[in-house]
Amino acid sequence: MYNLLQRANAIFAFAMTVTFGVLGAIAIVTPFLPSSPSAEITVKDIQVISYDYMSQGESEFAFIKLNLDADLTSLFNWNTKQLFVSVLAEYETNSHDINQVILWDSIIQSKEEALIKVSDLHNEYNFVDITTSFRQVNASYSLYWDVMPYVGVLTNFGYIIEGLDSAFGTHQKWKIDTAEDNLQRTTHDT
Repeated sequence: MYNLLQRANAIFAFAMTVTFGVLGAIAIVTPFLPSSPSAEITVKDIQVISYDYMSQGESEFAFIKLNLDADLTSLFNWNTKQLFVSVLAEYETNSHDINQVILWDSIIQSKEEALIKVSDLHNEYNFVDITTSFRQVNASYSLYWDVMPYVGVLTNFGYIIEGLDSAFGTHQKWKIDTAEDNLQRTTHDT
């Protein structure tokens, strides 16, 4: 009849078919699992520093201090490997309709880490506009996350914090004089 190698091949083929069928079902069902993440971002302070960078002209850098309170535990289920979470500042300028800058990001690998409560969070990355100035710019802040599953498609979502606009022009500006290496405070509005 059948030798041992043929029987092992048939069992292995059947096991692989069942495994890929289960993995396909998991990938199809996972996006429909209920989740209710929540987040709150509070901007505490914004400082804009004018800096003459390598004699290429003056650019403005924004330094933002904010509080982040988010509950992303409902995004973790049996198919969630990790989350990539980021806080974005979004604003419009005359030359560009959409500007997005990542202020902070983190990789969350467990349900315990998904309860985020951070105060006095400073932006990790340089916040500078392509037009070198934040004049007449209002920014809104959003929390975005990517769900990275064990099986299936990477999905990303955003949680836009409504009504959270901050104007850069009304905050105090600091000017760095690179020739003398000192910091001078100016209080004019831009």
